[in-house]
Formats: sequence, C-alpha cells, structure tokens
Amino acid sequence: MSMHTHKSCEIMYVTSGSCMVQYEGGEIRLSANEFIFLDAEVPHKLSIPKGRPCAVLNVEFLCQRKETQMNIESLWKNSEDFLNFCGKRLSAFAAEDLRNMGYALKDLVVCLQKGGSEMCLISILFQRMLLELAYCTEHMQKASGLYYLKQACSYIQERLFDTIKIPELAAYAGINKSYLQRLFSENLHCTITEYTNRKRMERAEFLLVNSSMKITDIAFSTGYNSRQHFGHTFEKYYGMSPLQYRKLHSRTLVPDTEKKQYILGDTAQIQKIRLWE
Repeated sequence: MSMHTHKSCEIMYVTSGSCMVQYEGGEIRLSANEFIFLDAEVPHKLSIPKGRPCAVLNVEFLCQRKETQMNIESLWKNSEDFLNFCGKRLSAFAAEDLRNMGYALKDLVVCLQKGGSEMCLISILFQRMLLELAYCTEHMQKASGLYYLKQACSYIQERLFDTIKIPELAAYAGINKSYLQRLFSENLHCTITEYTNRKRMERAEFLLVNSSMKITDIAFSTGYNSRQHFGHTFEKYYGMSPLQYRKLHSRTLVPDTEKKQYILGDTAQIQKIRLWE
C-alpha cells in the first residue's frame, strides 16, 4: 500500500498480529489490541510484514456541520472525555485499548456488514465507539508511556549481548528518542545507558557465581567488546573486580562419590539403597 489520504477520519484497530503505519509526522508499530486514529486528509500507509498475518478492524467516518441522522450532540453535552477529545484537534494518535474500544468497533463493523438499516442502532454503536475513542485519548498518556517503557525494557533484556543504539530502541518502542529518555528518567530514575549497564551487570554477576565461563566470555556475552571495559564497569557497580567477586561468591559443587543410589518410588518417597554392602 502506498501513501494515501481520505476525506474521512479513519480508525485502524489490530485484533491479531502486528503491522506498521507510516503517517505524516511519524511511524508506529501496532500490535494486538492497539489502534491508530487518523484525521481526514492525513497521508498514511499501512504495511504488513510478508508471511506474518495481521487482522485489522477498519472504520472510516466523515465529520460535517450539516445535520444528519447521526447526531452526536448528546456526546458534547454529557461526555467530558469526548469534549476534551474534540478540543485537542488531533491529526493522528496511537493508543492501547484501555477499556472496550475493540468490542465497540467490532459491534459497529458487524452491524454495518449485515447491511443494518436501523439508524437508531447504528447511531448508538457509533456513539459508543466515539466514547471509547475519547476515553483512550484522555487516559492514554500514562498508560501508553508505561507500555512504551515496557517495550523498550524487553528489547534491552533480549539484546544484552549486542550493541544497543538508542535511535533503534526508540524506533522499536514506536516513539521518538527524547520521549523514551524522559520515560526512563521519570519512571526508572536513570538514563537508558545506565539501565542497560545495570541489566548487563546483573547478568554478569549471575554468570560469575553460577557458571564456569571465562571472564572474557562473560564480558562478550553481556555486550562488552573488551575484558578491560567490562572489568572497569563491573568494579564501578560492585566495588571489586570480576575475579575477586567470583572467588568471594562462587558456589563450588563437590562431587559425591559415596556408594549410594537414590530412587524415587511410586509413593513419591525417596528411598535410599546402599549398594555393594
């Protein structure tokens, strides 16, 4: 699909799989139970990776001043969330389904697909969808911020052995790097680099205590290109060298060569049998 525009507003809601949406001013990856709202005339493009199925609920609607059968005046009067949503005049935004957006969309789409002629029912379902949309808009900032932070932390955890570049990390999370850095600072009270180093040190500490890996191999497996850099960082965190830490905390497993055998019986009780008595 190439970049294109609509005269109508559009909502794309992912029910399964994932996709990429490029739009004027940004690009975002959407996964299940996430959606994007695009105002009229906003250029955008939907991309679905080859061989990776993705199901998307799609609704388009046109806003106009003249009176129609689809009257939403009651929403203006009774919903503060909807009033605030309209006041923001957002051209595009993505969010996680914080309540029942998916159900509202599905019910509306199913009704329209059946060729529903009851404008009263369609109007109710459409207004319900708008209320869910407004709710997600009003409450998404904190929730989506934590979601993006979780995405970034998962990316770091899976790639501790690799070089982690902040622009690539931000692109994976689906936000710009300045916002991502602010999320780390406000929620984890550290920079992205500090968080990454801490996770690498936790991994290194575990390997030093619980494995027989060489220190150089541990350095490489936790994302450091040299033993010297690894050693300097480790000493900064633990107050001693990796070798000193291993000697102090390593768990030595002593083999037991006594002539005994342990069998787990049917009664789930361990019976000890002496051999060669």
